[in-house]
Amino acid sequence: MRRSLMPLLAAPALLLAACDGGSDVADSTGEEMSTPAGPTTDDAAGETGAPPDDAAITTGGSGVEGGEEGQAAADRAKEFLLALVDADPAACGHILSFSDTTLPMREVPEDLELCEEQLPETMASAVQAQGLGEEGRDILDAMQIRGADVEGDTAVIDQDNYSELFAESMGDSTITLVRIDGEWFVDVDRFLAEP
Repeated sequence: MRRSLMPLLAAPALLLAACDGGSDVADSTGEEMSTPAGPTTDDAAGETGAPPDDAAITTGGSGVEGGEEGQAAADRAKEFLLALVDADPAACGHILSFSDTTLPMREVPEDLELCEEQLPETMASAVQAQGLGEEGRDILDAMQIRGADVEGDTAVIDQDNYSELFAESMGDSTITLVRIDGEWFVDVDRFLAEP
């Protein structure tokens, strides 16, 4: 493999920083609340409330940075991050090839095979060493990414695309994706890069 999986190892540490190790998430006022999967309904008022943090749910796409394409890139980034934390070889299908970054990994069989062999063990060890258990994974599943800055076939997710809780832990790190044949792929060479 010409490029290594090393840049991916930083992801669990950054994401873990946003997790408090429990099933609750602290909101921007410091109070803890349960993490609902989507908007809640206030029974007394009968109105739909906002999610527990300041970003919209990752499905939708209207009214977000980059529009529908920005949200599609954000959704792909979240799928990729969750697959990483799960040490799921499917994460390899969400990234560009190691040997030819103009192609998705799945179109370069040698790279795909190597990635699928190495990623699960590498990521499982990193996640375990950093203490990101099932509860932490559930909190990450509730993480919301809202849109991306899209310029042509490149999308960049940065601090303003994460909910407040995760923006703090991610700092200035960005996730860059490249669109190929209408589908977004994470660019590992620019994964968690800082401008």
